[in-house]
Amino acid sequence: MSDAILENSQIISLLPRFDIELGFGEKTVGEVCSDNGVNTAFFLEIVNSYVNEEYVAETNFSLFSLSTVVEYLKKTHAHYLKIELPKIENNTFSLINNSLLSNDKKNLVTTFFNDYKKEFIDHIMKEEEKVLPYILEIEKQAAKTKPDLDFVKKLNSYSISQFAHEHDRLEDSLANLATLIIKYLPPFKNRVLCDLILSDLFSLKEDLIDHALMEDKVLVPKVADLEKELLHRVTS
Repeated sequence: MSDAILENSQIISLLPRFDIELGFGEKTVGEVCSDNGVNTAFFLEIVNSYVNEEYVAETNFSLFSLSTVVEYLKKTHAHYLKIELPKIENNTFSLINNSLLSNDKKNLVTTFFNDYKKEFIDHIMKEEEKVLPYILEIEKQAAKTKPDLDFVKKLNSYSISQFAHEHDRLEDSLANLATLIIKYLPPFKNRVLCDLILSDLFSLKEDLIDHALMEDKVLVPKVADLEKELLHRVTS
C-alpha cells in the first residue's frame, strides 16, 4: 500500500473515504483493506479509475455490491461538503475580507462563490435524494425472484444512462473562480493564503473530474447491467 501511495499521491485523498488511516507499515493493499473491512476489488477499481484516465474497468462487478458503491459515494459527498468546500470558502473569504479590494470586487467574488456553493450542494442533493436511492432499489429488485413489475416498467422512462448523460461537471465553475483570482483581481497582500486557495481549487477540480470518471467507469456500467437483466427477466 505504501508503495502505491508513494507512486500516486492522489490515493491519499481517497483513504478517508474508506476510513483507512495511515501507518500501515509493509502491509499489502489487500491486507490493509481486510483490516479495515474494505472490499479490495472495489478499492482497486476506485484507485485505478482515479490514477489512470485511460483505465477501463475490467473487474467482475459481482465482486462488490452496489450498496458498497453507494456508501463510498456518500462518504465522498460528505468529504466535499464538510471538509473541502468549507476550507476553500473560509480561506477565500478571509483573503478578500482582509484585502484592499473594492467593495464591488469583494461582492463579485462573494457572489460568484455563493452561486457555486449552491450549485455544488444542489448537485450533491440530487444524487443523494434521487440517484442513490434508485441505485439501491435496482440492487434490491435484482435480488428478488420476482421483481416488482411497477418498478421495472419505470425503467422504460428512466435509466442510469440519463444520469450519465446529464452528469453536471462541477469542476468548470472552480476553474472559473481560479481564473477570476489569477487574471482579474489585483495582487493580494497575503500571497501565501492566495496560493493555498488556488492550490486547493485545482486539487478539488481534479478530484471532481476523477470522481465523475469513476462514476462513469464503475457505477454506470454496473447499474446498466442490472437494468438490462431486470428488463430481460420480465420480457422473457
